[in-house]
Amino acid sequence: MSNHALLHPELNSAFQRQIEIFEKKTSCEIRIHIEERNDAAVLDRAAFVFDHLGMHKTKQRNALLVYIQIYPSALAIIGDVGIQPHVNALVWERWKNLLIEAFSKAEYAKGIELLLQEMAHHLAVHFPWHENDTNELTDQISR
Repeated sequence: MSNHALLHPELNSAFQRQIEIFEKKTSCEIRIHIEERNDAAVLDRAAFVFDHLGMHKTKQRNALLVYIQIYPSALAIIGDVGIQPHVNALVWERWKNLLIEAFSKAEYAKGIELLLQEMAHHLAVHFPWHENDTNELTDQISR
């Protein structure tokens, strides 16, 4: 993850397409946030970003954040209170490891694609997509 390729606009477009696909499979909302550098503990920083982006304001409290930090290399995947009862520690760890493995091979777009597919498959059971589903959060990649 030390590679600044994560900041490339084409990659951000690929990430955004995967968010759009994810949100057609489940009513969950997801955001991807990329930071070049931060020295805070990764989970603390991810929680701060989650709050700063207003992700706790979804109707079902079913938002997720994929937080990616380039330097020092770190990532976190966190979810709002509506998600927590449906995802145990092993699932969170599996999702994180899936992304770490892909990123270690510089397969950033593929990693996000696989992660979001896996997350949608798991969460659609609890949060199915409905035809009248409203996109409550922007699909733009934040920084």
